[in-house]
Amino acid sequence: MHILLLAENLGDRQLLEKILMDEGLAGQTIHAGSKEEFQMALKQTRFDLIISDFTLSAYSGIAALAASKKLQPDAPFIFVTEPGGEEQVLEGLKSGAVDYVLKDRLQRLGPSARRALLEAGERKERQRLEQQLRFQSSALEAAANGIILTDKAGKILFANKAYGVMTGHDREEIPGQITRFIESGKHEADFSQELWKTILAGRVWHGEFINRRKDGTLYNEEMTITPLRESNGEVSHFIAVKQDITKCKQLEEQVHHITKCKRFEEQLHRAQQMEVMSQFAGSIAHDFSNLLAVIHDNTQSVLMDASRLGEQNRRQIEHVIAAAENAANLTRQLLAFGRKQALQFQPSDLNRVVNNLTPRLDRLIGAQIVLKYHFARNLPVVNADIGLIEQVLGNLIVNARDAMPQGGQIFIATESISLDAACVESHSEARPGEFVCLTISDTGTGIYPEYLPRIFEPFFTTKETGSGAGLGLATVYGIVKQHHGWVAVSSQLGKGTTFKIFLPANTSVMANILIPRTKMTPASEHEKNTVGG
Repeated sequence: MHILLLAENLGDRQLLEKILMDEGLAGQTIHAGSKEEFQMALKQTRFDLIISDFTLSAYSGIAALAASKKLQPDAPFIFVTEPGGEEQVLEGLKSGAVDYVLKDRLQRLGPSARRALLEAGERKERQRLEQQLRFQSSALEAAANGIILTDKAGKILFANKAYGVMTGHDREEIPGQITRFIESGKHEADFSQELWKTILAGRVWHGEFINRRKDGTLYNEEMTITPLRESNGEVSHFIAVKQDITKCKQLEEQVHHITKCKRFEEQLHRAQQMEVMSQFAGSIAHDFSNLLAVIHDNTQSVLMDASRLGEQNRRQIEHVIAAAENAANLTRQLLAFGRKQALQFQPSDLNRVVNNLTPRLDRLIGAQIVLKYHFARNLPVVNADIGLIEQVLGNLIVNARDAMPQGGQIFIATESISLDAACVESHSEARPGEFVCLTISDTGTGIYPEYLPRIFEPFFTTKETGSGAGLGLATVYGIVKQHHGWVAVSSQLGKGTTFKIFLPANTSVMANILIPRTKMTPASEHEKNTVGG
């Protein structure tokens, strides 16, 4: 604290300093005995309190007060005067002095100085708060986001300019309105109830709204509501910061549409590639099958005339026949991919097909893998070649087994699905209608994302050399296409892979189906893990 004492007599200044120290107002005290010293001190130091003798021979107290108000207007100024000079001192009070003390009552100086310092501090704090309030008000007004202040009931007490622009309402008509005056009616009642429950509990709420402007148009709004509390902790007001995100939402929709179109184009391109490969493979396989038949039949004829063959020649011909049969098997798979094989369609119950195949699946997977089933009730039939559907299921089960060398689980499920136009947008081969879906899911290693677009290509494989010809999934693809269906696949590394086969439901014969529907019983111990029913 800095105190300036103005008095011509040094003894008077020392007395004033002692009185202040006795009152606990010690600080850095500067003495001034003349006009020059007084004005020099005012220019060099910022003072918290100035005390001046009213009567000076070469300088007047009124002049000293004027100088202090000019250089340090916020510093409180107290006069010390002789008894009888009160009327003149009153003029000084009118000019800005805060108090005066008579020299024969100097015991009042301490309390007077303390009061002057307290009032000056309060005045300075009030000025600081007023300045802060002006700054905050200017900041709220200049903010690009809409900002409103409401009471606990939601009545608007303040709205900045941006809020008026966002809602289309004049600033003058907003205060006093309840916040729901811009509601669009696009939200359920529980949405608003949950919001109020959150903020009345004193928690911040953040979310998105669809609101209505004054002209009736709708806009998307992102909003954060912060509860304000009184000194006792009770929620008293809310401040809401709002941003119009309509353009952002429109841009998101455009990006989503472009992304969806691009993804569809990629899927369509892959489907067209698969169609070309399918036709090519089918044509080659058909011709190759005829050649293999000639080789096989002639070698068989030679082998039948055993008397003319030595043992070594017999073994060589048997190798030729085995190679021809293996080649024929690959050819059949290519024919399946190329959709060149003849099918024997009949109304089929996929639940029964899966159930009847269970013993064979058990032998395929081994003891380390558990099969779990979920058979849908009242499943529509499909027109299918049962043998080929069994081949599809077998190929997928083998794939799942190979993806789980340490063991795991395979889930087989059936369900009836109705697809509308919105549901089929994500897959280029999908179409609206009634379908039966056969799902085969595993807990294996998963498929790398870059491999997924190619897994149905013939001879494409990620297995080690000699572990497979790469025709298993190509065969699945071709058979399902021959059944007028499609295959959807999803995979996550380290989590597993899911194949979904969609086959058209034959709802027209569901009620008059001729296939016996006996109760299915577990075909193996694995059936004990069946889920659903």
